[in-house]
Amino acid sequence: MARSVRVEFAGAIYHVLNRGNYRKDLFTVGESGGWFVRALQEASEQCGWRVHAYVVMSNHYHLVVETPEPNLVDGMHWLQTTFSSRFNRSMGERGHVFQGRYKALLVAPGAPFTGVVNYVHLNPVRAGLCAVEDLSDYALGSYGRFFQKNRPDWLVRREFLDQLRLPDSLKGMNAYAKILALADERDPAKREALDREYCRGWLIGDAAYRKHILARMSGLELRGSHRGEDVRALKEHRWEQALAEQLRLHEKSPADLARAPKSADWKIAIARHMRTHTRATNPWLATKLSMGHPSRVSNLIYER
Repeated sequence: MARSVRVEFAGAIYHVLNRGNYRKDLFTVGESGGWFVRALQEASEQCGWRVHAYVVMSNHYHLVVETPEPNLVDGMHWLQTTFSSRFNRSMGERGHVFQGRYKALLVAPGAPFTGVVNYVHLNPVRAGLCAVEDLSDYALGSYGRFFQKNRPDWLVRREFLDQLRLPDSLKGMNAYAKILALADERDPAKREALDREYCRGWLIGDAAYRKHILARMSGLELRGSHRGEDVRALKEHRWEQALAEQLRLHEKSPADLARAPKSADWKIAIARHMRTHTRATNPWLATKLSMGHPSRVSNLIYER
C-alpha cells in the first residue's frame, strides 16, 4: 500500500490519529490508556509540542498537535515506540501494538482548526460513552483537563478559545461547553460527514490553504516514500509550474493549448521536456496539453 509522506515545518498543526492492533480495546487493557497519556506528555515535553486537544478511546486516539519545531516524525516515532514497549512489557506481549502507520493531516488555522478541536473533544459523545454535559468527566481526554487551574505547559487552550472569541479562563471554558452542547453528534449522517472532513485525505482546510501548503512544500523536506495523495498533489503543483515556464519559453499561452493541433511541434517539445525533467505522466500531459489519448503522447514523444 502506498505510504504518504510527512510534511514538516515550524508551527505546523496536525490532526494525528491511529488505531490499536493488539486487540479490539487496546486502551482499556489494564491502565494502558493512562500509559499512553503519560507517553504523550513526555513526547510533548521533549519535542516542545503544543497539544490543543487529545482523546484516547477504547481502540484509537486523536491528537491536535502543533510543532514549533519541524519534528512530528521524530516525536511520533518516540511516542508510539515508547508506548508499545511499555505496553508489551507490562502485558507480557510481543509484536505490533498499532494497526499501521499513524495518519497526520495538516490543519489550516481558523474554522478548520476549531472544527477539528471540537471533533476530537466530542469523540466520547459520538461513541455513546457519555452525554455532552458529562464530557468533562471523561478521564482520557483533554477537555476535562482544560477546566483545571494547574495544567502542564504542553496542553494549551488559548488558541481555540481565541478563535471563538472566548477568554482563556474558566469562564471561557464554560462558554465553550455551551457551544459543544449545541452539537448533535449522534446523527449517523453527520458523523460520517465529520469523519470525511476531519479524518481523510492529507489536509483539513480550503483550496487557498492547500495551494499555500503546496507552494511551501516545494522547499520542504518530505519524510517518507514518494507516493500517496499528498505527494501526488505536490508533484502536480510542480508540473503546473514547469508547464507555465515552458509555455513562456515557447511564447505560448494556455489558450494556445486548446487551439493548436494535438501534434503541434511545440506541444511535442514541451511534452518531451516535461517527461524528461519532471516525470509528468502521459495522462496528465495529454489533458494539460490537449494532445488526445495518453498513448498518443508517448508515441509522439518517442517517434520524433
